[in-house]
Amino acid sequence: MIEFRGISKRYAAGQLALYNVNLKIQAGEMIFITGNSGAGKSTLLKLIALLERPSKGELLVGGTPLNKLSRHQVPAYRRRIGFIFQDPHLLYDRTVFENVAIPLLISGMGLVEIRRRVNAALDKVGLMHKAGSYPLMLSAGERQRVGIARAVVNRPTIILADEPTGNLDPALAQDIMYTFAQFNELGTTVLIASHDHMLVERMKKRIIVLQKVEE
Repeated sequence: MIEFRGISKRYAAGQLALYNVNLKIQAGEMIFITGNSGAGKSTLLKLIALLERPSKGELLVGGTPLNKLSRHQVPAYRRRIGFIFQDPHLLYDRTVFENVAIPLLISGMGLVEIRRRVNAALDKVGLMHKAGSYPLMLSAGERQRVGIARAVVNRPTIILADEPTGNLDPALAQDIMYTFAQFNELGTTVLIASHDHMLVERMKKRIIVLQKVEE
């Protein structure tokens, strides 16, 4: 379970991104987070990933308060999180296989296990046949799928996606959303920030609407 208890976030420049958020997300849920630009969708995901810290309140994941994690515990926690951005930030001088393998190489995993996991991740997103290709040889939808494969290669328990279909046409966007739904069916908790209301409603999942904080 992910639980927000009275969470507020104010950035150093003074912007109040979230105010007094109370929210419970059950393990294994697939949830969409919507709201106008500046409503705090990205901030909410970054708090869960420990890319940001709340200014007030308590955030618990699996019953553990994140503010109690030591600096040495943070990397292990983040390996449980798969984060997908609107721009997958691929390395264009590396093949698809090498891009997906990066998190495993960083963790020091052996090459045999890396090969097995990367192939499994690429198979899940339908890109096994593109393993030796370079990102510039791929379509926008395929590049986003590589980003998804890289995010799930560590077998995370939580997937966070920040506007993952923002640069895609409607058909590709729908296809990417169904890919997330397949991971959710395997028991992964999935949170997706999106401004595409029609697409979100078609998925028929729980929707959380954030309101922009007016000061």
